[in-house]
Amino acid sequence: MKCDHVQPNLLDYGKDKLSRSESEEIRAHLKECAECAALLEEEIAFSGRLSSLPVEEHHSDVWALIRSQTKPKRFNPTVWLNGVFSTGYKKATAALFALAVILMMLYTFNPVTEKPSELPSTTHSSVVQVKWSDDPLGNQTDAVIEYIGDM
Repeated sequence: MKCDHVQPNLLDYGKDKLSRSESEEIRAHLKECAECAALLEEEIAFSGRLSSLPVEEHHSDVWALIRSQTKPKRFNPTVWLNGVFSTGYKKATAALFALAVILMMLYTFNPVTEKPSELPSTTHSSVVQVKWSDDPLGNQTDAVIEYIGDM
């Protein structure tokens, strides 16, 4: 058995967590390889030091700890509005407001046209000739029917 296969399993071997066949193979390798035997002793010593450390108990309610160390924030509507309206909404609102101001200025400062006090007098009569037809399409019925037929 090679050291590359033995070394990852040394700690499990030291804690008797391997099967009998694997343990026997590693034991045989350790008798021949001083490097792996030394590594096994280091890993067992390090594991023993780690197990001697005290166990820390964690707080059961993390959120209570967080709340106790932070102060509550006041409601600030300007911060909330800045979060609600993104930059795109701000630009669109500003453009609409500017358009409304321009239209209001045009309406307010538009010169008033005076209405004529009298209609101009007609001294001569003009004749207007109107052609009446029952055809609502104005002599275009055949063209419309042909167009619809081509559809």
